[in-house]
Amino acid sequence: MSSCTGALLLLNLTGLVMASAAHRNYVSDNMRHAHNYVAHRLDLTKPHIGNDPLFTFIKNNASCLRQHNLSLFNKTLDIYLRMFSIILDDTTTSPLLKPLSGKVQEAVKSNLTELHRKMLELKDLLQGQNPRHHGPGHRSKRENLLSKLDNIQVDDVLNQKKALAELKVFYQAASVCHYHGYVPAADSAHIAAAK
Repeated sequence: MSSCTGALLLLNLTGLVMASAAHRNYVSDNMRHAHNYVAHRLDLTKPHIGNDPLFTFIKNNASCLRQHNLSLFNKTLDIYLRMFSIILDDTTTSPLLKPLSGKVQEAVKSNLTELHRKMLELKDLLQGQNPRHHGPGHRSKRENLLSKLDNIQVDDVLNQKKALAELKVFYQAASVCHYHGYVPAADSAHIAAAK
């Protein structure tokens, strides 16, 4: 095999590995099961929940390398964590959970606790990451999105349902950006080797 052919083969293999990594599903089976259970019990699949997404920046961008921004992911994670602390508060029953019977309510809380744990892990992963710097046009768009996120009422049941309905998509997008968009190459190799 000539060195040119070898180089082309290596280039093709590298491209194949990078393409398959970008399509990796970071939502574990346990997380998917917990989310599906919650979605079924809280009617998160109803059209009025999914028609008007709460976190539009996730679905409007196909790639974290273009417009996703670490500050948006961190702000959204803060919203999720505040919602989880309201929903899972042991001192009172959340209005989101009140319609459920005792056993179902406990099972939903257990699954929500698992989802909360996964979001805390994601928050830990994103801590210490350096956001990318973009031009002034991107900064103003990002500031508008951050402002919209600041105005989300975390104690509103409809907002809680929308956020929970979008949780898997958000988790996947943030994970892809973490592992393929924000981590320096040496750290990515170290993380991949640790798995």
